[in-house]
Amino acid sequence: MEPGRSDGKFAGASCLRSARRQYGVHATLTNLKPNDPQYGTEIDCKIIEIRLLAMTLSFDNAPKLDRETRKMLETKYLGVSIQAGSYRDSLLLERMDFKQFVKEAENPTHGSSNFHLGHEDPTLSPKHVPHNISWRSHRSNLIQGDMTLRQARIYFVKLIARYFELGELNLK
Repeated sequence: MEPGRSDGKFAGASCLRSARRQYGVHATLTNLKPNDPQYGTEIDCKIIEIRLLAMTLSFDNAPKLDRETRKMLETKYLGVSIQAGSYRDSLLLERMDFKQFVKEAENPTHGSSNFHLGHEDPTLSPKHVPHNISWRSHRSNLIQGDMTLRQARIYFVKLIARYFELGELNLK
């Protein structure tokens, strides 16, 4: 039984309005089941939300945070220090901007955003666990696809090596 529940049922990511899929083995039009790779416990979903919000405080142009709150977020949820302007997308190492994040949140365009949730390992099941999720740019999420972060980085190195092999690139 999960914290805050008295009926013995799993609340999961569905309690926080997670994505719905209308096709495939794990089609979900209503509630996610614990064996679904998209499933996350209620507590994990809440921790992920806190972690993601805390990560935005390391974006460029992020607001300052009082010392006590910053230390609590760093030690309890992130495991790294919060420093405005230090956040980089895990794959492409692109900077992310807090003001742009707020602008997109206040004026959303259906189906379009530069701010995506990314998975260090999209093959993990369940994949919605706190240590597996971070902010990614739209481009980064598209490039990584269903590869792990490590696989995507190795793919880049192999791609660049092919350009050298073909004589398309040289360092002279």
